[in-house]
Amino acid sequence: MINMNEENTQETPVSPLTENDTAFIREQIKARPINKKKLFRRTLVTALLAVVFGTVASLSFLILEPFISERLTPPKEEEPLPITFPTSDDEIQPEDLYADDAEIMSAQEQSVAESIQASIEASEQDRINSAVDFALSRVSMDEKAAEELYRSLKQLSSAINPSLVLVRTVKEETDFVGGTIERGNDAPGLIVADNGIDYLILTYASVLQSDAEFLVRFANSEVLNASVKMTDEDSGLMVLSVPKRLLSSQTAGLIKVATLGSTLSSSLTGTPVVAVGSPVGVYPSVSYGIISSEKLPIDLADKALKVYATDIYGGGEAAGFLIDYESKVVGIIYPEPVEGVDSNRILAYSITETKNLIEHLANATPLPRLGIHGTSVTEDLSRELDLPSGAFILQVDVDSPAITAGLQSGDIITMAKGRDIVSWEGFVSVFEDSLPGETLRLVIQRRGTEAYEEMNLSITIEGEEP
Repeated sequence: MINMNEENTQETPVSPLTENDTAFIREQIKARPINKKKLFRRTLVTALLAVVFGTVASLSFLILEPFISERLTPPKEEEPLPITFPTSDDEIQPEDLYADDAEIMSAQEQSVAESIQASIEASEQDRINSAVDFALSRVSMDEKAAEELYRSLKQLSSAINPSLVLVRTVKEETDFVGGTIERGNDAPGLIVADNGIDYLILTYASVLQSDAEFLVRFANSEVLNASVKMTDEDSGLMVLSVPKRLLSSQTAGLIKVATLGSTLSSSLTGTPVVAVGSPVGVYPSVSYGIISSEKLPIDLADKALKVYATDIYGGGEAAGFLIDYESKVVGIIYPEPVEGVDSNRILAYSITETKNLIEHLANATPLPRLGIHGTSVTEDLSRELDLPSGAFILQVDVDSPAITAGLQSGDIITMAKGRDIVSWEGFVSVFEDSLPGETLRLVIQRRGTEAYEEMNLSITIEGEEP
């Protein structure tokens, strides 16, 4: 029997390799020669392209960087400009115009200056007499003259119109059957400042609802939403803000900021004024008249605000502003009655004493609070009652910084912050720019068993937040 496996597994003999079969292994591969010119040209082109690319990239970055930054970086909010009004120290009266010149004149020139001054005063008196004579001569004016007079008064009142607005509060309430009704109040407002971002509007917190939506209607009837900047409950005044970016171009070109005048004059009685806003309880309305009293103090804590009376009939809902013959604001109609003054006559806050309060409201800076009511010890009163001159404390509010520090009714403040105090107004002018948390150091006079005794007090000022 034949073994098939053995037959099939026999190896086939392999012939040995010859020299010809391995000759290809010994062949050498020669390197390709380098073209130096071509290499240099390519290197130069690459370098130039890199420069061009870098230049284009740099220019592109410089051009696009502001746009990219604007997109990726949150925009910085603009800071409102601080609002300031001329204070009583800055307001110049006619009698002040010659003071500096007189101080710098030599003794030889003084007599000449006095002669010139006397001549000026005589000329001024002649001018006043001429004006009075002219006014008296026009008392029995004819119809044409009367028409011309009232036309001039109308032009005067119209000049303030771009600064006047109507403020309305709107609040939704539920009636007794479950329905929704809108209630609101109206009050005139005055554009008193522009802080670069908003127009700031002075109006009546005592008339408007603080928890309602505020709408402002401008002189061209455009209506925009407003927000409360700050409120002072004691005076009944508040300031609203309206973003300038919301105004139409027509409104922006029409409205203007009112100019606050001065009531620093030694005598206001007889000064002609025009009442605008809602002097008769209806907006808009206008009334004409004169200031019929000197300034009267109003009893408000930590304030020295004053009012004056006019001969203008207004009624219980009168509100608005008084302007002088230059259309400058000299008063804010005071909505409350004052003892001893006819309740039908319009009264107004004197603008000079109110400016600092308006500044606080417009800048939303906290109002410093001590909680004291006071009056002045005048020289006559000091001599008559044998009292030290200064700020006499009429009342100290409960839970106030003043009562905590030990200040009492009847105390007389004679020094504050190292400055002598001779009146209540003088004390308020020193105190009203203080900051909450600041320590106010006082020197007071307190009645002892036989005489007034000097004491030192320190009071930590609190602040009424916006």
